[in-house]
Amino acid sequence: MEMEGCRVNNKRKKQKLWVLTTTVTSLVTAAVVTGVYWQAGGFAKPVVQPAEAAATAPPQKSVTVRPQPIPPQYEKFVPGENVIPSRQDNHTQREVHDQYQAYLQQLPSQKGEPVASFQTSLAGHSAEGRVKNIILANDKLNGRILLPGEELSFNNTLGDSNDPSGGWQLATVIVGKKFEQGYGGGICQVSSTLYNSVLEAGLGVVERYTHSLPVGYVQPGHDATVSYPELDFRFVNTYEAPVKLQATIIGGMVVSKIYRLPAFQYVPAN
Repeated sequence: MEMEGCRVNNKRKKQKLWVLTTTVTSLVTAAVVTGVYWQAGGFAKPVVQPAEAAATAPPQKSVTVRPQPIPPQYEKFVPGENVIPSRQDNHTQREVHDQYQAYLQQLPSQKGEPVASFQTSLAGHSAEGRVKNIILANDKLNGRILLPGEELSFNNTLGDSNDPSGGWQLATVIVGKKFEQGYGGGICQVSSTLYNSVLEAGLGVVERYTHSLPVGYVQPGHDATVSYPELDFRFVNTYEAPVKLQATIIGGMVVSKIYRLPAFQYVPAN
């Protein structure tokens, strides 16, 4: 009986020990799993994906970007529909516009600063029709004002010099390697005189041709022949200020002068 009692007690002790071991193991396992889950963010606040963040983020205030005022010297190159000025900018632009228009109106009366002068002789080239053509060409050029960057076409300024209805007279012209009679003869002396004054002024020559035969009024290679509409003489005002042309006949000389006029300056109203 005594042996039987000992076996029962040992069995109960083993059962209690197994229960205790199992419980402790379960608790330790649960703690480890919990710790790992916590570290992995299992109990952290849910991560909001970018799409959700965009949907839930408060709307940001829009920032109005106002264009800066355009410097007066660049105003004419900017299309008006691309400019959204403030009231103050709009007022400034009106002032610039009004001052610029007044400036353009008084330009013809400005004497300007002489920057070039060249003359050629009519001696030996004074046939009546030829002189009339030179006078007509000078009249179309005289007083012409070129704004900064503006180009002058000799042919466009004079028009069709082959058309007698425009007042052009028959005179000697060079055709190929021959001298012939043609309307507008003599205007090449005007274009050549102008060409040399343009060179002296340092303006930009865009298009220029020489005669097929030497001419007596300028040195070889210093002429500028024209023939409407194929051969033209063109140059551009490369100054930052306007220039004015003077084309006249003085004492038997064909004279071309170029004057530099005052540049536009905007003066804010007080």
